[in-house]
Amino acid sequence: MTFFDNYSFKKKNYALLVLIVLLLAVVYKRSIKTTFEIRTYRSELIDKVEKASYAVRDIQLVQQQINGLNSYLGQENNSVEKVQQGFLNFFARHTQQLAVYQMDEVLTYQHPDFSVKTHRIVLKGGFISTLKFIHQLETNFELARLIHVSFAFQKYPNDTDESLYTTILLQNYLR
Repeated sequence: MTFFDNYSFKKKNYALLVLIVLLLAVVYKRSIKTTFEIRTYRSELIDKVEKASYAVRDIQLVQQQINGLNSYLGQENNSVEKVQQGFLNFFARHTQQLAVYQMDEVLTYQHPDFSVKTHRIVLKGGFISTLKFIHQLETNFELARLIHVSFAFQKYPNDTDESLYTTILLQNYLR
């Protein structure tokens, strides 16, 4: 090895130092850095596995929350026809002394994420039977929610005498 005889020990040591630094850089880049990346990836996977083990419980919790909101807001994604037909069927089952006097056109509030359908219905009949029906409507009607009730004792133009008219507003939501 006569090649290295021309250089002094100082130059040989500098060359050795540069070679060691380069080898350490290569070792860090090829082995140590990938080991740290794999370790962080492993910890992420452990977190995801732990989260996945609670997924069924989380899904059930969200479903309970949705059911709670549905009981408060009414079932979502019901068409206008389904809500009106459901109301008329519910009305026919739960009252004898009332009459549906008027069903207006459905008002729609459009939001980018959902739409709110408001149904205005006017009932004609006695006060006690109306209160009983409204109670049944609030507790048992699931297709929409009762949001407003107003009573008026008046005479409509095409009637001969004054009667009690109850205006109710029902709302349901569509996605």
